[in-house]
Amino acid sequence: MVRPLFALALVAGLVPARAGAQQSPKEEVLAAGQALFDAMGRRDTVALKALLHPAIHLIAATDVGDSVVARVSSRQEFLVQIATSATVPLERMWNAEVRVNGPIATIWTDYDFHRDREWSHCGIDSFQLVRVGSRWQITGLIYTIVRPAERCRKNPLGPPP
Repeated sequence: MVRPLFALALVAGLVPARAGAQQSPKEEVLAAGQALFDAMGRRDTVALKALLHPAIHLIAATDVGDSVVARVSSRQEFLVQIATSATVPLERMWNAEVRVNGPIATIWTDYDFHRDREWSHCGIDSFQLVRVGSRWQITGLIYTIVRPAERCRKNPLGPPP
């Protein structure tokens, strides 16, 4: 788990993308993904704007019967959704695979999602990131939404605290 102060500094752009011996590029990329979840939980749209590239595409893929429905959201739609949510979102990732090549990176990870600490769904998050100046920004996020819980992999962290 990312140290909260470091995540906040990363979001604020205070920590360069290459922080020397502090973190490897893979750790920096993973910290950016965790910073997204942390900002969502705080409903911090200022931090989210810093993390999300202006041209980001967010796509949710949900199985509905024998087909898949893909819901596409813009950066602004996502920010409004988080800011106006009646519940507090909590998203947790594990088993993350991170790939970095120069200024681009991906995260592929299992996740579970809770609203006011009540389980909602799970799935796979796939982040695409680019290093802009001294920080990582998320340019794409596509994820699956899986229900019921029996179809989900169990989070090794157990239930939320």
